[in-house]
Amino acid sequence: MNNKFLLIIIAAVIAVGGFMVLGGKKENPPSSVTSGSIPTPTQTALKEEIVTVTLTDKGFVPKEITIKTGTKVVWTNSSGKTATVDSADHPVHLLYLFLNLGAFNDEATLEVVFDKVGKYAYHNHYDSSQNGTVTVE
Repeated sequence: MNNKFLLIIIAAVIAVGGFMVLGGKKENPPSSVTSGSIPTPTQTALKEEIVTVTLTDKGFVPKEITIKTGTKVVWTNSSGKTATVDSADHPVHLLYLFLNLGAFNDEATLEVVFDKVGKYAYHNHYDSSQNGTVTVE
């Protein structure tokens, strides 16, 4: 009698385990779009707009940009030396605290997503003549 009871328990455990393995949660397909695939509306909505600003030895290029809310701005340092991206006003940087990105070495990048409409002034703290603006619409 004990053997039959033990076999029933083992069979139940196997049945439950099999259900969990075979009938369990299905995986969602990856969210990235591969070559040749058609993006779904969700994948398209997740695509982030990115605008690049380059710091050269002469200053930020382009000096002024206009973007939409939710756009990521990436600053690339190609000036040949360490520089900063800091908010106006020089030297206190108190107008837009989120924009005080600090120092970055030559060939490095800094980035921020602008999520509010406005006009944001910034500069290189090490050379305040190098400045720019981001207008968010």
